[in-house]
Amino acid sequence: MRRQRTDLGAIEAVLLDMDGTLVDSDASVERAWSIWATENGVDVDSVLAIAHGNPAARTVRRLLPELDEDAVAEAARRLHALQYENLAVVTAAPGAGLLLATLDRLGLPWAVVTSADGRLAEASLHAAGIDPPFVLTIDDVGAGKPDPQGYLKAAARLGVLPSACLVVEDSEPGLAAGRAAGMSTAALRGLSGDLSLPDLGRLAQLLERSRVRPWWRDAVGYQVYLPSFADGTGDGWGDLTGASAHLDHLARLGVDVVWLTPFFRSPMRDHGYDVADYRAVDPLFGGEAALDGLLAEAHRHGMRVIGDLVVNHTSDAHPWFVAASSSRTDPHRDYYIWRDPAPDGGPPNNWPSHFGGPAWTFSPATGQYYLHLFRPEQPDLNWRNPALAAEIDAIVEHWLARGLDGFRIDTAAYLVKDADLRDNPPLPAGGTLPVRGVTMDWRRQEHRHDIHQPGVHAVHERWRRIADRHDAFLVGEVYELDPRALARFVEGERLHSSFWFGLVETGWDADRIDTMVEAAVAASPRLSWVQGNHDRSRAVTRFGEGLRGRRRSLALHVLMALLPGTFWLYQGEELGLGDGHVPPGHGADPLGAAQPEESRDAARTPMPWHPGPGLGFTTGRPWLPDGARGDDETVVMQQDDPASHLNTVGRLLATRRRLTHLLAATDDVTRAVLAEPVTAYRRGALWAVVNLRDTPVPDLDLPAPAVFDTADPSVTPDRPRTGRVRLAPQQALLLAEG
Repeated sequence: MRRQRTDLGAIEAVLLDMDGTLVDSDASVERAWSIWATENGVDVDSVLAIAHGNPAARTVRRLLPELDEDAVAEAARRLHALQYENLAVVTAAPGAGLLLATLDRLGLPWAVVTSADGRLAEASLHAAGIDPPFVLTIDDVGAGKPDPQGYLKAAARLGVLPSACLVVEDSEPGLAAGRAAGMSTAALRGLSGDLSLPDLGRLAQLLERSRVRPWWRDAVGYQVYLPSFADGTGDGWGDLTGASAHLDHLARLGVDVVWLTPFFRSPMRDHGYDVADYRAVDPLFGGEAALDGLLAEAHRHGMRVIGDLVVNHTSDAHPWFVAASSSRTDPHRDYYIWRDPAPDGGPPNNWPSHFGGPAWTFSPATGQYYLHLFRPEQPDLNWRNPALAAEIDAIVEHWLARGLDGFRIDTAAYLVKDADLRDNPPLPAGGTLPVRGVTMDWRRQEHRHDIHQPGVHAVHERWRRIADRHDAFLVGEVYELDPRALARFVEGERLHSSFWFGLVETGWDADRIDTMVEAAVAASPRLSWVQGNHDRSRAVTRFGEGLRGRRRSLALHVLMALLPGTFWLYQGEELGLGDGHVPPGHGADPLGAAQPEESRDAARTPMPWHPGPGLGFTTGRPWLPDGARGDDETVVMQQDDPASHLNTVGRLLATRRRLTHLLAATDDVTRAVLAEPVTAYRRGALWAVVNLRDTPVPDLDLPAPAVFDTADPSVTPDRPRTGRVRLAPQQALLLAEG
């Protein structure tokens, strides 16, 4: 059964609670109640436990049931008087201004519904600088929350059906009132609603994105490499329960879409990329309930979740292959690619495996070879078989109906092979392909016939039709470094997006990176921008390690933040992590076993959550060594440091959220000339200004106010910098006009 998410595109009105929601008055309210409790000999904690969301008179009755009505009214008046004395400290809640401006820009009506009395509500809103279209208070409805009367009356006054209203609250009584009114709910203060929000700014962004363009355009994506992200059971292996427990980290960071690496049932010879059952969640990852829980929790945080569709090959333990290898006449035989031996008895052609040696393994039971571009335990599927294509269509439908929001397509350009299985030409003597993550056998050929065949586009187009019916997102793993060639995979009704791996396949060469990015920007507005993943050395290491590597990676993240498409982080990039240390003999990567210098283990060591044994990843023994991380590389140690890599990335993404409406205005990006050697791009009213070089730019006139600066946490959209600046090496700015 599909897991429902709140459809913000169907919301026609927003109804906001006042205290603690729209108005940052918690301190004022709690101070007033604390004074009142002391005056009346009532335990302060007992008062504060029930005061939020309840009218003053109701709270007094619950605390002092012996009072008559006149005494209750007098006690409530005293509480209100105390609150009036504290109005000087009342301000708008974080993100309130952004939310209200967004509602006005979108033409969405809104109102305030509060359990406060009328005069106090008016005074509090005025103190916060907020002027609502109208306010419903305890004076208007005669009952406070959790009675739904106020919200129902507000909907009627706006002429909107209750089911089309979104109630935004910070108290359980208020959320109960919204639910009782039949409305969707958004919760603050860590409470559970249909949406759970860190602040009102997040709601502003979600509402804007729900109306302006497809949800994945300009989204922030985050790759969770499941085995190494978080272990919820203590067995040393990352799982869905552990990932669910850390979704608040991603929400605080500003993530819109989470990519989960494969969670399907698997023998785990390639850590999930060898699927034995496409419709089952492997118990090692927590099973079906764990996935349901993660989807529900992610959707409550306003995040989407995509899976990893691995359909170039299956595991040799998949029932299809078990049946296919049993007989040449089995109905599943043509699900895979089988050929007779060459005249000399060897493999049918010269294609190599990623992991070294021939891409063919002989099956004595049937006297033929089967194809595997990866390990022998990962036989390739036959995408020229319509029955196989229909099976995969049904699997895609199954997971999108189940609640996934799309897929990252593994080896998206590998699926279709040359119909005649012709030999690949060897590269000229001594030549090798400039790619990593494969053995030398693979790098010595021109891969003309085994991958990147034109017929693959038809496969993507049929998936696109399915995805669009579900408002789902398809992003391809296409290892095509030429951006113009890559753009063909995302044109028309093909994939929604595809990763461009130019920044993944390079070390630090500022001039080369500058040229590559310019070509990619010109190629398509539908690319996915990424610096790293679980298959390559981490960006910080490739870009020079330590502080230098972090500064360089961060500068590129600022540039990526401006560009149209989708912005991606690989887990730990927000911490500025370089490669983890894995001692010889302690690795787990099958590619590393075949060619040690290509091992991917260093990019896959466990996520460091907090100092101590297991790094907060596990209470047991981790499946990979912990990478020898320092305390300063953990989430906990970086959270409270305003200048940490984590908080700098967080500021960047928060600034980007503030600019959502400007990003949505246009996808047109132009290279701007400001001063040598500055790299600058303009997108409508926004600019990215970056010094990629190792020398400073002493004197630069800013063409617009800077609203983000990698080197200065004080620069924000509310406190922009103007005039002349000096750009240090790898310092980067975002600018916004108007």
